[in-house]
Amino acid sequence: MPRILPALALVGAVFSAPALAGGLEPVALAPLTHPDAQLQVIGPDGGETVYAQADLERLPTYSLTTATPWREVPATFEGVRLRDVLAANGLEGQSIAVTAENDYTTVLSAELIETVDILVATRVDGRAHTRRARGPIQFVIDQEVFETSDLTDEANFVWMVARIEPEG
Repeated sequence: MPRILPALALVGAVFSAPALAGGLEPVALAPLTHPDAQLQVIGPDGGETVYAQADLERLPTYSLTTATPWREVPATFEGVRLRDVLAANGLEGQSIAVTAENDYTTVLSAELIETVDILVATRVDGRAHTRRARGPIQFVIDQEVFETSDLTDEANFVWMVARIEPEG
C-alpha cells in the first residue's frame, strides 16, 4: 500500500541549502495543485512512497532558467532537486532507474546524481507543467552544465517521470 509522506516539511529543513552551482536558485513557491503530477519512489527496502506535486514541493524548492535540447528559448523551471528526493527516501549515493509514464526507462548513475544538479521540475514559467510541454514531472539540467559535463546525456532529461527505484 503506498504511503504519502506527511512530514516532508521536516525533511525540507534538513536539506535546505544556499544557491547551488549549475544555475539552481532557492525559491519559495505559492501553492499550486496539479492533479496529474504524481511520482512513485521505491526505497531500498522496497517500500513505496507516492508524491503528489504538493508533497514534492514540501522539500526545498528551486528555480532554473535554461534552454533544453527540445526548448531553444529559455524557460524558468521550478521544482525540487533530485538529490533531495532520493535522500528523503534513503536512496542517496545509489544509481537509480527512472521510468516515464510511457514506460521509457533510463538509469542515472550515482556519480551523475552527486555531481550534477538535476531539477525535478513540476512547473514551467510559474504554471503547472503539462504533458504537452513534457510534464507534469520532468528532469531538467542547466544547459551550460549539460553541454560541458562528460556525465550528462539527453537520456537524463526524462519527462513524464512516473517512478524512481534503485537500479538493479
